[in-house]
Amino acid sequence: MRKRFEAAVTDIVSSGERLCDTRRGAQASRRTGHGIARRWWMAAAAASVLAVAIAWAGFFRFKPRAALAGLTPIPVDTHPIAVLSRFGIAQNGASPIVFRGGLVLESDVPHFGGLSGLRMTDRGHRFAAVTDAGYWVQGRLLYDQGRPNGVADVIIASVLGPEGKPLRENGKGDIESLELTGEAAYLGFEGHRNGVAVFRPTSDLLRRPGLLLPVPQEIVKLPKGRGLEALAAFPTGHDFAGALLAIAERDKTGRDLAPAWILQDGPALELEVRLTDGYDISDAVFLPEGDLLLLERRLSPLGGFKMRLRRIPAAKIHAGTVLDGVAILEANRLLHEIDNMEGIAAHRDENGITVVTAVSDDNFLPIQRKLLLQWELK
Repeated sequence: MRKRFEAAVTDIVSSGERLCDTRRGAQASRRTGHGIARRWWMAAAAASVLAVAIAWAGFFRFKPRAALAGLTPIPVDTHPIAVLSRFGIAQNGASPIVFRGGLVLESDVPHFGGLSGLRMTDRGHRFAAVTDAGYWVQGRLLYDQGRPNGVADVIIASVLGPEGKPLRENGKGDIESLELTGEAAYLGFEGHRNGVAVFRPTSDLLRRPGLLLPVPQEIVKLPKGRGLEALAAFPTGHDFAGALLAIAERDKTGRDLAPAWILQDGPALELEVRLTDGYDISDAVFLPEGDLLLLERRLSPLGGFKMRLRRIPAAKIHAGTVLDGVAILEANRLLHEIDNMEGIAAHRDENGITVVTAVSDDNFLPIQRKLLLQWELK
């Protein structure tokens, strides 16, 4: 691996939020209260069905078997999400982050799904994503007065391996993480052998075959479903600038510590990430001042999907440590317009505003949704 990465294509950003759990206004009628309670119990029942379906899905394959040929433009319809809360719960005005808006993404092309990694480019006007079925997804994100308003020019293509053949044909199509720098793209995949593939340069990325990087045997032997969920390039100015931080999804020791590695020119360095409240690692991105933003996910039988953003101070990120930080955003599927949130990215827009973007993995199930959500930092 090259010792140093160039500056990331996007200016990666900072900080976060916590949503207020107090209801707006107080004097709701008894009828309105009953309506809210009924909707809540319906949502709870749906969440339970969803959790059972996700568990059941582990025994069956919903990913499309037939491959797409070459670069394939696909139509994607969108429906706006104006408010994050399902029930009009007001956001805490003191929060440092504000929900900007979101989109529900829909397409008749069955290969469009399973979004598991995301990076934004061109000041947030373009995106690059990967799926856990082994595909690239690229396109433009459209805005209306700063809010996501649609997508255009969406193209999907197989991720190619060293011999120019789709990576999934070698059992490496379950791609769970993506990092994009000025010189290369890096993908983390899991399966019977876990690893990292590099694609350089990034021009004509969808046609470019990747090379497998040497990684520690501890990564290769990670259990199925506990592979590398996050890859993040240390930014310029950090002690480990020019290296990758790779984080596994969950703990394998029973100590609530997810294994992580600093992949650099030379031996990999080990560290761990503390897991709390039943959350697993879903993705990560470095903020410009060096702090790390973790996207975490949880699935419970009664509550359905939950998401959390946790900020890890830059000073704590070094070999041999246990990384921990403060939760700056928490949301759940019962109360908020979220789903199985798997990918996170960040950028600065034309006005210098920092924006965080997250996408969801629908597991190719009709009862889940493909979402793109954005927040801006004050």
